[in-house]
Amino acid sequence: MTNPFPSIETILDPQAFIRDILPGFGLDAVVECQFFSGGFNHTYRIKTVDGTVYYLRAYRMRWRTLADIRYELDVLNHLKSKRFPAAKPVAYQDGLPFCSILAPEGTRYVALFTEAPGPEISYDTEPELVARRYGEAVARMHNALDDFSSPHPRFRMDPDYFTVRPLEFIEPFLAHRLGDWQFVLDFAHTLRQRIQALPVEDLEQGFCHGDLQGYHAHVAPDGTLTFFDFDCGGHCFRAYDLGVFLWCCRLQDAVAARWEPFLTAYRATRPIRELDVQAVPLFACARYLWHMGVHSENAAEWGVGFLNDEYFERHLKNLKEAATDYLR
Repeated sequence: MTNPFPSIETILDPQAFIRDILPGFGLDAVVECQFFSGGFNHTYRIKTVDGTVYYLRAYRMRWRTLADIRYELDVLNHLKSKRFPAAKPVAYQDGLPFCSILAPEGTRYVALFTEAPGPEISYDTEPELVARRYGEAVARMHNALDDFSSPHPRFRMDPDYFTVRPLEFIEPFLAHRLGDWQFVLDFAHTLRQRIQALPVEDLEQGFCHGDLQGYHAHVAPDGTLTFFDFDCGGHCFRAYDLGVFLWCCRLQDAVAARWEPFLTAYRATRPIRELDVQAVPLFACARYLWHMGVHSENAAEWGVGFLNDEYFERHLKNLKEAATDYLR
């Protein structure tokens, strides 16, 4: 066989970024470009001769459309205009905040971001204080995004996004566990009914980060939290952003230490109606379902090895505990 073998996704050469791409972003004195992490997209850590650090994201071709990407970059530029601390896109030589490259699998898009200063947020000491600061910062983020709009269409995070879409990806992995698959179907059906009955149309909506687990923020020396990685965000119910925080508290057995301080600080910074507070546990349930769905959806790129019986035992246990706590 002499033709190049087809690929689903490739790890792009860091040296080629230094040579061919980064000068277009105005970075000529790059001393280091390293593949930093995979996952939803591929991230490279860039260091210039003066020690300045940037992060380059190569979007995966099957994960985000160009319109999705431009919407996300519009969010970050909006936050920049509001002087809210978040990673900032760096303009390419044509003025756009991204460029395209022809990878073996097809056209991929690349964006460059400033570094969020300081170490990653940690709850190892004074978790209540850290949770309060995080809750206040999330409220200020929502305030800054209240008037956000973009001409670029992006997926909408509606009830179907959480209760219908994940099922098509989960089902093949539970084909041999019909009882568990029926439980997942029942969980999704009940959750959808509960969300619709709030009623869902009365919930506050706007742009949501989509991955505010209590992390995705660095702490500057003056205590400022700078947020990054808005890839999972979109137009959604604001209660979902809070629900993701509650979800992570549950996973880390930290509800008692973090949840009330977070919510109290959020409420002190931004008004929130009782209906939206009531919706938060339902969106924590939605996050459990989304999480299983997104792992299953990306199996072609991430591999199927981790989607084994042990994985589903663990995640179904979490789902059943959430059903007991929030869906009875």
